[in-house]
Amino acid sequence: MFSSAIIRKMDVYLSKEAWQGLEAEALEPLRRKASGLLLGHRRGGRFYVERIHPVPFASFPSAERYMMLDRIFMGTIIGFYFSGRRIESVAKKLPPFSTNKLCLEFERHSKRGWVFKPAVVEYTNSFQLVPVTLARRPKRKK
Repeated sequence: MFSSAIIRKMDVYLSKEAWQGLEAEALEPLRRKASGLLLGHRRGGRFYVERIHPVPFASFPSAERYMMLDRIFMGTIIGFYFSGRRIESVAKKLPPFSTNKLCLEFERHSKRGWVFKPAVVEYTNSFQLVPVTLARRPKRKK
């Protein structure tokens, strides 16, 4: 288990492939709420999101479905993403397997561009979402 102090020092890096996957999800009609799995690994104080896998679920998959998906992806599920809903509403129904996982709320706004709200699920007498930062992407070489 991580403490809140440790989690607050963590950040999230989105690979090019993960970024493209989220962009593609954002193109879907607004009436559809996007959701899915964040796949990657955790090293030191950083979550590395290598890719995403869209999975339509209302808030979180059932424990049975989560375990099946985790076997398929060989233990690389590091979190969940949601678009079109607020992470706080999702947090009210956190299952035990979400502890120490990343939850990423994202939306694309016409004026503000991309808005990401990453948080790590922590449990201390109750489930809490502890906000973390999104790591800057390196500048592209021209």
